[in-house]
Amino acid sequence: MKTQKIFYHLFILSIIGVILFSCKQKPVDESVVRDTKYKQSIIETYKKVGLFCTLNYIPGLSVAVSVDNKVVFADGFGYSNLELKTKSSPSHLYRIGQISELITTLTAAKLSEEGKLNLDKPVGELYPGLATKPANYTLYQLGVHSSGIREQHAEAGKGKEITYDTLIPTFINDNLLYDPGVNVLHTELGIDLLGYLIQKSVNTPFLKVVKKTLTDNLKLTGTVADNPYIIFDKKSSQYNYDFVAQPIVAGQIDLRGKEASAGYLSTVLDLVKIGNALLYPGFLKKETLDRITKPYTLASGQNSPFAFGILVNKDMEGRTFWGQKGMVAGGTSIILIYPDDKLVVAIASNVGNTTWEPPVFEVASAFLDQLHPERKAKREEQLKQEEARKNQSQQNK
Repeated sequence: MKTQKIFYHLFILSIIGVILFSCKQKPVDESVVRDTKYKQSIIETYKKVGLFCTLNYIPGLSVAVSVDNKVVFADGFGYSNLELKTKSSPSHLYRIGQISELITTLTAAKLSEEGKLNLDKPVGELYPGLATKPANYTLYQLGVHSSGIREQHAEAGKGKEITYDTLIPTFINDNLLYDPGVNVLHTELGIDLLGYLIQKSVNTPFLKVVKKTLTDNLKLTGTVADNPYIIFDKKSSQYNYDFVAQPIVAGQIDLRGKEASAGYLSTVLDLVKIGNALLYPGFLKKETLDRITKPYTLASGQNSPFAFGILVNKDMEGRTFWGQKGMVAGGTSIILIYPDDKLVVAIASNVGNTTWEPPVFEVASAFLDQLHPERKAKREEQLKQEEARKNQSQQNK
């Protein structure tokens, strides 16, 4: 145990030494950001993420943090390509899985503002003949996972259907699991249908609609739909874990036809931009932002955990956060937003099929401690009191 503690402290000291030295130099990678105002938070982030990557055998991972709509930290950990030992960078493209839902719902919200999409009218009325059975759910209910549509049977990228025209008929006439608005169930198929109906409404391929409506407007230069037959600049290699939790090369998957729900590549810098688009009026109007970030109210009057493309919840300290996680073969990513603090954290890695959770709350905590010094002081006082109680308990024995 003593040897383990010594090794741990040496490991942490070595990380801090590298950080302090590197902070004095201009990063070779121009996408790396280290705002000296948040030096202590950044040091804590390097310690926590570095240790996390080491303990979980993560090939490569990138992190970006913004405060008040400004990127204050961005860096990579490990390798985007293990074979070539190419260092991970904030500018590398990762598979973001279900965070793609947020790309779809933001696009839908913008089209709604422009009068090109009706989010609140039943789909069956908007698109007669789409299904043989009543489609009484709305586009908004598709985005908050309250339509009643079933889950997908095949893992994203491993199905036979690679276009909307072949995917939608596989489920559009199935019985709903529940009446729309009565319950919630996360389903990629509902988002796939939303993407298809966006395409149908404006009579333009979905990918072109997203590019014109969202990615060009927000200047998301590293956000693009994945395609197994296209070479993308700065795209990270993909890995999975074997049965003893060691990285192996991920098998090929085809996410065409799944772009709306799980098929995009992105960088952590772009994910932070997407997060800030939810915080600040500009891309969307304030009234639209207020609506799409509010938990959906079920028919029973209860709030569901889903808003339009994101989860809404509270942390252990009672702070409201918004978030979305994505995982497909060869990629795991997460975005976390603390709206009251205007804090956005994005993490993306090049390994999929994981059992761990990315350390997004740990990174956020490092910055919340600096934004709220009393928070750290209170936690330290609680630890002292806990230690005192333990000592007293031992003395009584």
